[in-house]
Amino acid sequence: LAALQMYAEIITAEPDNAETVSVFTEKSLASIARMESLIGTLLKIARLDAGSISFAPETMLAADLAAKAAAELQTRAAREGKRLTLTGDRALTLCCDPAWTAEALGNLIKNALDHTSPGDEITVRWEQSPAMLCSTVADTGEGFAPADLHHIFQRFYRSPSAQNAQGTGLGLPLARAVIEGQGGMLSVQSAPHQGAAFTAAFLVRPPLA
Repeated sequence: LAALQMYAEIITAEPDNAETVSVFTEKSLASIARMESLIGTLLKIARLDAGSISFAPETMLAADLAAKAAAELQTRAAREGKRLTLTGDRALTLCCDPAWTAEALGNLIKNALDHTSPGDEITVRWEQSPAMLCSTVADTGEGFAPADLHHIFQRFYRSPSAQNAQGTGLGLPLARAVIEGQGGMLSVQSAPHQGAAFTAAFLVRPPLA
């Protein structure tokens, strides 16, 4: 809001300067888009907390879920000089809400992009144990300090060592709420300078409602 007010004041002060109006109009639109995204995420979390979200589970290929989650992020990864790869048995399936779960997995990928540098790699892999189907987003980035792991799923939490990274501190809480809301579990393994791995685990046979 402060940025928008400043941009509006600049445009108001120089209405006849076409270049200034154009530049700060674009900045205003970018700020509005960020605000819309933030408000949208907050509303989704509030709805999940209130139990007003009805998940519509379907049996789908884990590979298709990963591809759906990563589709819009491949361009960002390439632009930032990072490698985003998908790997796993293409025959494996899981039962989940496709749209919500893809968004949760996408948030994990975004988090990995936020905490990696050019040349790093983000890998989305899926595998099955006798009881669980696990989708893991692992990266070769900076990792998290042990103290951060106790707070990493709290809303708006920002690691002191990552204040310059992108993000609002809401992607991971939303991902966890979506996964746990479907009877799954979200966990993290990480160490400083050793990357991070977030694993979403779903029951192979979800419990009856």
